[in-house]
Amino acid sequence: MAAPVRRYVYYRVAERDVGACAEAARAVFASLRFAIELLRRPETRDGLATLMEVHGAADERAADDAEARLAAALAPWIVGERHVERFVPLD
Repeated sequence: MAAPVRRYVYYRVAERDVGACAEAARAVFASLRFAIELLRRPETRDGLATLMEVHGAADERAADDAEARLAAALAPWIVGERHVERFVPLD
């Protein structure tokens, strides 16, 4: 059995939009069957905050669906691209 993949997704949002973006993200999180944690860097740069989603282990289909839903829901606030990194546990 393959190790579960965890996703780390980060993106930038205007500081003034962090609250609205986080609210939209949490609305999507609430509909999922696995946990996603939302973090932010403590500092801003050029008026932009960096947010990170830490996706709990899920099957690939559920993770792909969540990623697509979040990308669509958060698109109005994201400045630039969503960056997705995938990691598996070290044995």
